[in-house]
Amino acid sequence: IDYPVMQTPGDNEYYLRRGFDRLYSPAGSLFLDEQCSLYDPATANWLIYGHNMHDGSMFAGLLDYADEAFYRQNPTFAFDTLYEQMEWQVVLVLQTELGADELPYYTFFDADGRADWQQRVDAMLELALYDTGVVPEYGQQLLTLSTCGTSSIYTDERLAVLAVRVEE
Repeated sequence: IDYPVMQTPGDNEYYLRRGFDRLYSPAGSLFLDEQCSLYDPATANWLIYGHNMHDGSMFAGLLDYADEAFYRQNPTFAFDTLYEQMEWQVVLVLQTELGADELPYYTFFDADGRADWQQRVDAMLELALYDTGVVPEYGQQLLTLSTCGTSSIYTDERLAVLAVRVEE
C-alpha cells in the first residue's frame, strides 16, 4: 500500500470518490479523518480510511492482516508525512460491523485522560482476531487503518488495523 493520504477539514468524505488530483475516481483516495490532527497537538489516534477495491488497490491489502501468519511476517509498516518518517508496530486487527460495538474504533480520536484512553484501547483489544503481544501505553501515538470487510459497496463490515508508533 503506497498512496498519498489526503484530508479535508469540513468535508470528511471529499476524497471518498476523488483521487488525489481531486477528479472523480471510484477508488477514491486514502484520507485522514477530519477530526485528526497530525501536529500541535497531535490527536491520540489518527484514523485513515480507504476503500477495499476488488482489484486489490487502495486498502484491499489490509485484509491480509486478518491472517496471523501474514502479521508475523509483516509486524511493522511505514507511514510518513511530508515532515517525518515513522515506523509503526501492529497492535491488533479487528473485524466488526458498523453500529455493532459500544465503543466503535471509528469514534476514537482523543480521550479524556488515561482511563478513557485505556477504555477505548481495551474495547478494540476485545475485538482482536489474534494476540500480537503488543499492548500500547497511554501517551503513545496510535494509528488506525480502516477499510470495508468486503469489496462490496453495500457492506457494513469493517476491518481495522491498530498500530502504535515505534519510537527511535
